[in-house]
Amino acid sequence: MTDEELTLWIWLSLCCTPASVTFGKLIASFDTPKEIHDASDEEIAACIGTRSRDYTLLCRKDLSEAKRIFDFCKKFGVGLLPYGDERYPATLAGIYAPPALLYYRGTLPDFDKKFFAAVVGSRHMSDYGKRAAFHISCDLARAGGVIVSGMALGIDGVALAGALAAEAPTVAVIGSGIDVCYPPEHRTLAREIVKRGAVMTEYPPGSPPNFYHFPARNRIIAGLSAATLVIEGTEKSGSLITARHAKAEGRAVYALPGNVDSESSGVTTLLLKDGARVLTSADDVIRDFEYLYPGELNPFRLSEPFSVRTEEVLRRLGVGGARQRTSLFRRKEKPAPDEGFGSVATPTAPGKAVHDDTDIFARLEPLGETAKKLYPRIPEEGDCPIESLIGEDMPLRDVTKTLLRLEIAGLIDMLPGERVARKHS
Repeated sequence: MTDEELTLWIWLSLCCTPASVTFGKLIASFDTPKEIHDASDEEIAACIGTRSRDYTLLCRKDLSEAKRIFDFCKKFGVGLLPYGDERYPATLAGIYAPPALLYYRGTLPDFDKKFFAAVVGSRHMSDYGKRAAFHISCDLARAGGVIVSGMALGIDGVALAGALAAEAPTVAVIGSGIDVCYPPEHRTLAREIVKRGAVMTEYPPGSPPNFYHFPARNRIIAGLSAATLVIEGTEKSGSLITARHAKAEGRAVYALPGNVDSESSGVTTLLLKDGARVLTSADDVIRDFEYLYPGELNPFRLSEPFSVRTEEVLRRLGVGGARQRTSLFRRKEKPAPDEGFGSVATPTAPGKAVHDDTDIFARLEPLGETAKKLYPRIPEEGDCPIESLIGEDMPLRDVTKTLLRLEIAGLIDMLPGERVARKHS
């Protein structure tokens, strides 16, 4: 594609809210981004309606931001994969809300030839889940599969590390700009992925990892993959969103049986009840797909001598995760202080937020004035809707950016339903 065509694809992607129906309606009515750019306000309105949040952007026709992003990508070697490109995955093009454009670093695998499997799960992984995610991903990669995941703490990072241990290409789909590594602990992992595969995102450079990016991102993970493997997670986990996307697109969903006495097995138990295929090893997946991918997915490669030290690989790649959630059936006990990233060093009673004002003030100080103003608005106990934190002095954009900083610093928990609570010890 020419530079002008790519710039127009960037402009179009900036105008279309991710995971919305806008892009699908536009490509059904127009042949190229240039036609959309040249269309009148009335033609755009006839296609998507004037009440669409994207209508105003599409009518502005301003290409300055798109040109700036194109220059940035050209300068720093960021690849562009628009919907109209022959390399664009057919499996992704066919989903309900395909991304208009993907930014990537690394080398794109052959999406239409190789077998892709999404491996997803909770940040709060158990040792059982960690071992399963690593070895299943490693074996699938050794057999010729390509592992796709989200590069988050926990199961996602471990799955990608397992694929890298097999010296195989892998794909990470992130919920931030291509130049923003989130979580920051996975910088080494991201660099290694780029060497053998690709890190991809639909969000333009500079985009922070806002919490609402990740549910939209999950449709891409499922859309790239012929099968989605869910290792662990609660019933409100993002893993369930990925599995639902996969099921809606007619893709295979597998779930690892877990301990029913553990909250982290909630999503897999639910999926198995709903008809997901049982996942006990990579062989369960390979047997189902080897005849669909002849020459690409070969189970006999697993009989070749291979040795890997899981913990050594994870340490080398800087991959970790949050501690496992408590049992569903046992009374919560006071946990030992967690000295990991973003931990709260001062132990408190179970279910209570940290009340050491001196410690909190010291941790808020480097986060800026907005964080110091926003944090006291979050109740000391329980949670609150994010919208309740918005005010004349605190617009939505400032709230979401500040909440992200507070979450990274380990001071708050982002909860399902767009709610937030102070971090518990």
